[in-house]
Amino acid sequence: MSLLRSVFDTNSLPEKKRVPLWRDSATSVWDISAITDETFHASVDAFHAADLMFGTVTSSGQKTERIGSRIAADSLDYYMLQFYVRGQRSATTRGQEQLAADGDMLVVDMAQPIQTASTTYQSFDLVMPRRLFDPLLKNPDTHGGRRLAAELPLTALLRSHVLALYRAGPHMTSADAIAMQGPTLALAAAALNGTINEEQTVPLRTATWLAVRRHIEDNLTDFTLSANRVARHFALSRATLYRVMGHVHGFHTYIRQRRLYRCRDDLANPAHHHYTISEIAASWGFANASAFSALFSRTFDMSPRDYRELAFSKVLDTSDTSSEIDWSRWLAAMR
Repeated sequence: MSLLRSVFDTNSLPEKKRVPLWRDSATSVWDISAITDETFHASVDAFHAADLMFGTVTSSGQKTERIGSRIAADSLDYYMLQFYVRGQRSATTRGQEQLAADGDMLVVDMAQPIQTASTTYQSFDLVMPRRLFDPLLKNPDTHGGRRLAAELPLTALLRSHVLALYRAGPHMTSADAIAMQGPTLALAAAALNGTINEEQTVPLRTATWLAVRRHIEDNLTDFTLSANRVARHFALSRATLYRVMGHVHGFHTYIRQRRLYRCRDDLANPAHHHYTISEIAASWGFANASAFSALFSRTFDMSPRDYRELAFSKVLDTSDTSSEIDWSRWLAAMR
């Protein structure tokens, strides 16, 4: 079963209706005290994944707040971790102001008062209920309003993980979401705590692997991709990267396997029917046609030619199983 998905976009509405609808939708999270851009737009693309939520928000500049009376009235009890990839947002909690931008993470504790002011921005967000997250944190009541700098290794790793979750969202199942919940919570706790304890080692390695796998998948056409570059991207040592990839028999074996699977996809794609098998193989770095054919046959138990003929003899049935659910109701119900 696919994850529930909510897509909200004010750009499809007349301009005079955009701000009222946004205010009404955002009441599950914030009171909007001011809109600071003359022409307003906002969009949300969110996934409900077991007990967690993740997604992206794009919005015009605005000021928001959560005050004591509002907190007492709505009883929301979750953390929202926001990574700002475009624009910036200042947040004031307990009289201290933080400015998040350029990949920084802002921690919002929905049980604590906060005031924010943003430019036009885009953030990638992860939402976790307190009942699951608090037990993993040191001094859990001290994190609201914190800014974690983008260049901190654990912050960078968590950001990559959240982006990987979002990109994988349309293809994830409910079982995938349940499997990833523990590693996601462990990685988020490690980022906030600044350390990794022994109990978090295995789930943290799982979360790291998801981020590494997504990065490799996004860069398979870059034939200069190397273990050193991937390790630097995630602020890992080569030894740590190799440990993370041990279950897939190492970096080079995994890269070759994924490119071979991309070849298989292209062989079955009607849009690539005019390319020869050798041309498709070369486009994924397999320059030796006979070696490619032998590797393909060993992996898939048939030759590339036989696979292509079989693929084109089938009629593929595709269907759109996505559904639109109100993201604001998810947040209001998060406990």
